[in-house]
Amino acid sequence: QTALIVLLAHCGCYIPATSAKIGEIDRIMTRIGASDDLAGGRSTFMVEMTETANILHNATEKSLVLLDEIGRGTSTFDGLSLAWAVAKQLLEKNRAYTLFATHYFELTRIVDDFKHAANVHLDAVEHGNSIVFMHKVEEGAANQSYGLQVAQLAGIPKSVVAAAKRKLMQLENNQVAQNASQPDMFSESIEAESLAEHPVIASLELLQPDDLTPKQALEWIYKLKNMANG
Repeated sequence: QTALIVLLAHCGCYIPATSAKIGEIDRIMTRIGASDDLAGGRSTFMVEMTETANILHNATEKSLVLLDEIGRGTSTFDGLSLAWAVAKQLLEKNRAYTLFATHYFELTRIVDDFKHAANVHLDAVEHGNSIVFMHKVEEGAANQSYGLQVAQLAGIPKSVVAAAKRKLMQLENNQVAQNASQPDMFSESIEAESLAEHPVIASLELLQPDDLTPKQALEWIYKLKNMANG
């Protein structure tokens, strides 16, 4: 809806709002949905990463970026790490207008390090074993997930939902008993960040290959090789 409203506004069309203030947007980039590419032989996760890579390489300060559940196509820790790194890149380098939807609660702590980031969530009200989504945006991070309630609304058999609830309680109790927790992505600095960037990488980032003549390109290859050899 956000992307459609921005697009309509830039086309000079009416939008479903009493009023709106929308700045200049040079492009709208999205990573939404989950499907594989059978014709191209790409898995769901590969499609997700390819689209995310395109966003990270091309988004600007005037771009609108919409990301939904980055990292869900792999293991929990891998997914959390990737989601955190992508969010950090968008905040530090791309600085695009970004809506980043995630179920990783740990990721909400990124606002502690970036003042221009903020957490919001969609309000929901529980009634016994059911849930009503209010479709209202509230400030702050969500305090819980409603996966089991949504599964029940979707028609998952009650016996399956009940078994899932028992398993969830077991996992939560084991976590408390063992004092186990997911890795803290923010308490310790990442080792890679403490290392100085290699001069070859820095040179490549500044290089404009389309502006080089064949002779200049060959000279750059030898120059980079010498830099790599130290």
